[in-house]
Amino acid sequence: MTFRILMSSLVGTSVEFYDFYIYATAASLVFGPLFFPASVSSMELIGAYASFGIAFIARPLGGAVFGHFGDRVGRKATLVASLLLMGASTAAIGLLPTYAVAGWLAPALLCLLRFGQGLALGGEWTGAALLALENAPKGWRARYAMFAPLGAPIGFALANSLFLVLTLTQSAEQFADWGWRVPFLLSAPLVWMGIWIRFNLVETRDFHAAISKSKPPRVPLLDIFRLHMDQVISGAFGVVACFSLYYVVTAFALGYGTSELGYTRSSFLMVELGAILFMAAGIVVASWLSDRIDPERILIFGCVGTIISGVVLAPMLGSGSLVVIFLYLAFSLWVMGFVNGPLGAWLPGLFPTRVRYSGTSVAFNIGGIIGGALTPVVSQALSQYSGLVAVGFYLALTGGLSLIAFDASARRKALGALAQSEIRYRSIFEQNHVSLCEVDLSLLWKRLEAVRAYPPAKLRAHLNATPEFVDQCSKFVRFVDVNDATVLLLGRESERDVLGSIDRFLPPQSELVQAIILGMCSGDDRVEMEARLLRSPGNEVTVIFVIAFPEDKDAFDRVACAMIDVTQREQAQEALMAAQSELARVGRVATVGAISASIAHEVNQPIGAVVMSAQACMRWLQANPPDIKAASTAAERAIKHSMRASEIIQRTREQVRGTRRRLESVDLGNIVTDVIGLLDRELMSASVRVTTEFALDAPKVLADRVEMQQVIANLVTNGLQAMGGTPVDQRDLTISISAGDRDMVRLQVRDRGTGISPESLAKLFSPFFTTKNDGMGMGLAICKTIVEAHGGSLTARNHEDGGASFEIVMPLSVEEPEELPEATAQGA
Repeated sequence: MTFRILMSSLVGTSVEFYDFYIYATAASLVFGPLFFPASVSSMELIGAYASFGIAFIARPLGGAVFGHFGDRVGRKATLVASLLLMGASTAAIGLLPTYAVAGWLAPALLCLLRFGQGLALGGEWTGAALLALENAPKGWRARYAMFAPLGAPIGFALANSLFLVLTLTQSAEQFADWGWRVPFLLSAPLVWMGIWIRFNLVETRDFHAAISKSKPPRVPLLDIFRLHMDQVISGAFGVVACFSLYYVVTAFALGYGTSELGYTRSSFLMVELGAILFMAAGIVVASWLSDRIDPERILIFGCVGTIISGVVLAPMLGSGSLVVIFLYLAFSLWVMGFVNGPLGAWLPGLFPTRVRYSGTSVAFNIGGIIGGALTPVVSQALSQYSGLVAVGFYLALTGGLSLIAFDASARRKALGALAQSEIRYRSIFEQNHVSLCEVDLSLLWKRLEAVRAYPPAKLRAHLNATPEFVDQCSKFVRFVDVNDATVLLLGRESERDVLGSIDRFLPPQSELVQAIILGMCSGDDRVEMEARLLRSPGNEVTVIFVIAFPEDKDAFDRVACAMIDVTQREQAQEALMAAQSELARVGRVATVGAISASIAHEVNQPIGAVVMSAQACMRWLQANPPDIKAASTAAERAIKHSMRASEIIQRTREQVRGTRRRLESVDLGNIVTDVIGLLDRELMSASVRVTTEFALDAPKVLADRVEMQQVIANLVTNGLQAMGGTPVDQRDLTISISAGDRDMVRLQVRDRGTGISPESLAKLFSPFFTTKNDGMGMGLAICKTIVEAHGGSLTARNHEDGGASFEIVMPLSVEEPEELPEATAQGA
């Protein structure tokens, strides 16, 4: 389907631009004397160019009509209708009588059919661009959208190649008599081919998504002029350079070269056919760069190239050398690729999806009037009365207009993004339950001017020797903005009570300000430390204080910082230390210390969850008014996690006593879900995303539930720690359950870390072996013992896509519960 979409965009626009350009070529070569006879040849040419410009007057109307139905009915039907209208108008031109036969009726009919061409092309380019753009994957929008602009050089090459063949095979009389009609009549089979391709399309993803959210506007054009007029103006002037450059170096240059410079039609057409290849190459290169940089920046480069093309037009086009003229046309059409190719991605991006067809069509076609309708006429008149220098100045002027439009659009986009960012920042800042604040350090930075150059050791010694200097500096650390969580943390009633110097909240001998001074003078990007703050006299709160310094030293007036209350964590750690001491004693009795490390590690998880739930309960109770329902929910979670910790400790005592236990039929999927809930805090802190893939429905095994929870929790924790150095957007942990061989179930835990080194892989499950510096991590040997005691196996390997994969294979539950072997209790 992707191939058909891109081919539909390319073939459709190629056919329509073919129809459009055979008129431009015929207008330059024969339409003047055939339909607009005059005593002066230049007036004939101006008359032919004027009829050429009628299509540009019709294009905005066509854009409005096709845009209306494109936004309301869909892209597919609109594209088929535009192609039919273009084909019918073009074929009819090939059947028109000339002025010598029908008099004034001939130019009138010619202008009417030219109007029909413009009406059709007014909706074609936009529809073809949207068809590709709205189906493009992420990062490929410009390269998909380029297939619509690529129709221009392909259509031009088809049109001019056909005229070249006719010019070489016919005499001037034959060509003027009937040969010029052939390209127009051949449009009919080309149009049929384009319609056949488009009939098999489906609507774009973006259009389906837009109409599923809300009904399309009744009159999209009214919404465009009422809500998006700035974008219309920017878009219109942005495409001026594209049109003016193209028609100066194709239509005007062809007419000027054959009438003023005296070149034959065939020779000049061959030169233009060779140069048009540079336009196609320029579109491809510019679109590729747009996906990697930004469409606006590439379009700005193209505008600069347009100005250069205008500057060198007179000396190169008027040089009298076909080689120099070819170089000029090749350069200008290469530049044309840069002001045309990215338009398919840039221009639709100015408007929301629900009015995108109308907005893009109107802007594109108004720009076509400004830059394309008058360009051949103005250029011919300027060259006739003022010379090529005036034409070059006109071209450079249009390039400057588009440059200003792109620059203004870029500035508006930047300001809009800044405003949206500020709105999001304020929303996060105000609604976040974490204490966030902004601190003014500008006065402190000035106060430190005399000591900034000190080496770190000397500065630390100076601060230790002059505590009064540090006390003075604390008055220059000032809160300038805080959220409600900060007011609550510091025990104040309002934001106004917190704003001001930080020294009011510092207990005696606080090292917080000294750490801030050292960080600022050392050029660190942040300071993170545990500190104590005064909520009220005699009432302290322990926080993790984080402050991020800006790279710009002039931006110290608003420095972001955060404070996390860990007071209850300190109390929980004291209780945890007592539990770990008891567990260490049991471990020495059981397996010479290995089990103590594992059990302490496992107990830490539910206790940590208890602390987090208790903190949440306290916050809801302290809210004004208290949220009893939320507090009850948090308390229930704390009870659940406390019971989990109690179960682990109870099982440990049973293992020490060698008590036999009966296995039960447990659902591995439920155990995995419970473990993820227990480790929720660690997963969130490490920004790890967990994906579960359960291919079996209720995969039950005979096992001890608590021990299996410990095994899976250990494997998940290992994966979490293995991804510590992995970029945040790649921290994915996958837990899958699938069927194994011969009534076995397979559970895999796969991380996206650095993998296991070959030397560690060989002894990963050896007793007392660990890869961690703190000596923890010996639980893998115990995990393997537990799994094997349940009749299963535990293996590890490095995954071919990166990271490590641990695999547990166990028999499915098909027997009555049995007693756990003595080896399990002793081995675990």
